[in-house]
Amino acid sequence: MKSIFLEKIGGPLTVKESPEPEPGDEWVLVKIMRTGVCYRDILTVEGFFPRVSLPIVLGHEIAGIVVDKGSKVDEVDINDKIVALPYVPCGECEYCRSGRENLCKNRRWYGEVLNGSYADHVLVHKNSIVKMDPEVDWNYAAISSCVIGMVIHALEELGDINEGMKVLVTGAGGGVGIHALQIAKAYGAEVIAVTSSEDKVDFIKQVNPDYIFVSKGDFSKEVKKTIGPVDIVVEAVGEPTFYSSLRSLKWGGRMAVIGNVNVKPVSLPLGLIILRENIIHGVISSTKRSLKKALEMGSKGLVKAIGVEMPLWEVEKAHEILRQKRARGRVFLKP
Repeated sequence: MKSIFLEKIGGPLTVKESPEPEPGDEWVLVKIMRTGVCYRDILTVEGFFPRVSLPIVLGHEIAGIVVDKGSKVDEVDINDKIVALPYVPCGECEYCRSGRENLCKNRRWYGEVLNGSYADHVLVHKNSIVKMDPEVDWNYAAISSCVIGMVIHALEELGDINEGMKVLVTGAGGGVGIHALQIAKAYGAEVIAVTSSEDKVDFIKQVNPDYIFVSKGDFSKEVKKTIGPVDIVVEAVGEPTFYSSLRSLKWGGRMAVIGNVNVKPVSLPLGLIILRENIIHGVISSTKRSLKKALEMGSKGLVKAIGVEMPLWEVEKAHEILRQKRARGRVFLKP
């Protein structure tokens, strides 16, 4: 099998041939049909995750077909189509038992500690696996956990979203943003897209947001003047838009922080947060519950995968597209 390895921090990535691994008792061997490119992959290359075990096969967005399995795997059968959480939860801690697997302190990430999905085959632990319906397309399946399920976790499980709420999404033309707009729409929200790029406006219009704001500075005043303060912000960028997002919230509003593209800290205006009783949620990945909800939304056509498909072996080119902020939607890699 072919795999793409990160052998040293900073890269480059290298393609290597190796024998197909045999799954242990609790593991399955999955033929990768699609994997997505997450900005986390780029941050891993650049050395922002000190736990990374080198050399490592990058990639944690897994969608494929089971071709072999261990003796203690009853969750799936050979030839089943599956997706996976980006990590392996232990299944035994307080977080796993309460359905909050994403907070498992014993979790192991694909593409960081375990070899990941930048390959034609990958070993996946049974604790990660969710079986998918055949009607879900492969591109959607690849981002059903790291993007779709993560945003569902942010909006429903943390954000208490309800129909009619105002939801603002930053980085609206990017891989998280363009899908977050669709998901918020599926919940019946009034959806506000924010982008720093005029060139992405027509691209964003395809998902029919209620409003689009183009701004490289503080957009909060224009948002509040036009539509009033919002109930929820999906912060998919990080430091460049954080303060404007916070200022756009209504009293009691919530911010779900997903993005951290330039890995810079922010200053928190504590008085503002206290006086308006705003809630700021960090969001890490998805739970099995939100992943299953993501697959359900996909099978019903409520959310569609948007982006560009590229050969897996052009992954360096895909990374450069993200680094240069030229991505329109998600990049899907096909072995």
